[in-house]
Amino acid sequence: MFEVSVSGSFEASHYINAEGASDAYRKVHGHSFVVTASVAGQGPGKDGWVLDLGELDAALKDTLAQLDHSVLNDIPGLEQPTFENLLLWIDGQLKARGYSASRIEIERPTVRQRAVYTPAG
Repeated sequence: MFEVSVSGSFEASHYINAEGASDAYRKVHGHSFVVTASVAGQGPGKDGWVLDLGELDAALKDTLAQLDHSVLNDIPGLEQPTFENLLLWIDGQLKARGYSASRIEIERPTVRQRAVYTPAG
């Protein structure tokens, strides 16, 4: 089994209105995000690779461009932009472009927070 990955980043602001959220979460604040998307395959195909990493990279960058320098809460489907909902949204965008991710990771390096989503196959 092989797993190939590409990474990208974006800057965005958000706020969280979840029940029990502290005032710090409820205020609009921003983060730098880093996202890594991975696709698994049994082995190299006839071209010698699992998939064209350049195409996967372009799909991820197009996806993240929709988030860059935005208020995440204003994006349909991200009204509550938690890590979990961001991962689901990114997965949906990649699926719409023909990619079934084996794993998607998101992190906010400046605050050392990270989450991983492993979609059910």
